[in-house]
Amino acid sequence: MQAIQKNRSLQTSSCLAGLLLCLWAFSALAESDAHVLTAGIEGTLVNTSTPLTSWLEGGLGKLRNDENTDGLSLYNSFLNYSGRLTPTLNVKATLFYNPELSNGLDLSEAFLEFRPVPRTAWRKRFRLGAFYPHISMENIDVAWTSPYTLSSSTINTWLAEEVRPIGLEGRFGRDFGTSGQHGFNLEGAIFWLNDSAGALLAAKGWSVHDRQTGITSELPLRFGTTFEPFKELDHRAGFYVGGEYRYGKRLMLRYHHYNNHGDPIQDATWGDTWHTFFDAAGLQLALPWNIGLIGQWIHGRTMLQGRDAGFDTWSALMTRPFGKHRVSVRYDDFYLDQALASGSVRHLDTGSSWTVAWLFHPSDHLRFAVEWLEIESTRPQFAQAGFPETVGEAQILFSIRFLLNYQLN
Repeated sequence: MQAIQKNRSLQTSSCLAGLLLCLWAFSALAESDAHVLTAGIEGTLVNTSTPLTSWLEGGLGKLRNDENTDGLSLYNSFLNYSGRLTPTLNVKATLFYNPELSNGLDLSEAFLEFRPVPRTAWRKRFRLGAFYPHISMENIDVAWTSPYTLSSSTINTWLAEEVRPIGLEGRFGRDFGTSGQHGFNLEGAIFWLNDSAGALLAAKGWSVHDRQTGITSELPLRFGTTFEPFKELDHRAGFYVGGEYRYGKRLMLRYHHYNNHGDPIQDATWGDTWHTFFDAAGLQLALPWNIGLIGQWIHGRTMLQGRDAGFDTWSALMTRPFGKHRVSVRYDDFYLDQALASGSVRHLDTGSSWTVAWLFHPSDHLRFAVEWLEIESTRPQFAQAGFPETVGEAQILFSIRFLLNYQLN
């Protein structure tokens, strides 16, 4: 255990050195156009109550931490860069620090963005590189973090773990109505390098945490194996399409269909090509008394030769600001099954979680946060490992984040 903590301390030092080096390197790019660097340094104190070992340590736990890995950490420290190369061409990249497993420093997103000058009522935008689809209604802050909670919902946790299209996306939108209060966007993408999406979900079930997988990182699977979630294996392109409707700042609706078009018969070992497809819907609604409601739902299947798993999860979050304070409460419900050759269904993972978070911003550069999270799940694997078939886990997070912005012209 001491060796593990020592290794993480070394990685923490390397993280800080890497962030400073990247700040210096990006500053050299500044000429006539704007280059914005946002560095987030977050110190987190974690206290977990669970009989299970974290999935990151090869166990059955659904949280990022377990009782053996509690304590202080520089979780979620990042460097976000946004630069304008020409009046219509931008580049964006986010470098994250993950102390566990694989790479300590890695990119979570990196893409070019082209926004041509509008010549009609339609707005156009194109992205080329590695990016998140516009599925999440919660993770809308810098570096794909949430302004509402510390831990992501089950949906966004899985997107951060395994879903990162690497390809080309086009987005087209326009406003309607006399005052432009109605807005509509359509988007679609063709991508590669996401053939293993679904392997982790099928192996461990759903999770709730705040970790994003780097695009060159590995993730643990069952039986002590690892895999790369962002890898091209079958040389077949995937796609997604989506739409969004907005009514002023009062209502937003989203829908996406994603299909990685994987070839599931290439190999039957964990971590190879999975055929994963899903539908996702989202709602954001402004309620009376300055209360915001965010709801998300996702439903799909993931398949590999001899394995066929169906998944479904939804979440509902209510949030309200109080000056420089914000309080949010979220409920998540999740389900994972396995279709058997007999035609019956085996339940692999069912459960729910509650999250309560308080965030305080005394200034633009400083944030204090406390989050309580409880998750209860039922899995046959728990009983096979000697635990009750239904296990409850709880976690308290204390966080201090410093946010530094540099604009270079």
